[in-house]
Amino acid sequence: MRKAFGAIAAVLAAASAASAGRPDGDALENFDRTGETVNCVNMRSTDITPIDETRLVFRVGTNDYYLNEVRGECNDIDSNFTRIEVNLFGSQLCSGEILRVVDQSSGIFQGACTVGDFEKLRKKPKAEAE
Repeated sequence: MRKAFGAIAAVLAAASAASAGRPDGDALENFDRTGETVNCVNMRSTDITPIDETRLVFRVGTNDYYLNEVRGECNDIDSNFTRIEVNLFGSQLCSGEILRVVDQSSGIFQGACTVGDFEKLRKKPKAEAE
């Protein structure tokens, strides 16, 4: 019998750090897509970088990167003035869970989307990425 974990409300940082801001250009230009997918990623020490309203790059730990193409559009998820909120059941974010986009200053709901599968990304060698 599987024990249920209590719901943990989590506010996810939409960028690596508040001072990092949003990526210039397409954050995928430094990666190769592998086609390998997983259903869940561990959210401990994970950073999320929105590329646009339908694609997010997750950095898990220090060296693992995943692309998530959400189902639907997360309105304003790529804005510096919003944050991502999700209810986690345990420590993983999985395909099918709902991300909510909330205005940072007012707390007003902006939109929501559903998490898709996570596609493993491989960093390009420095010379190739430039």
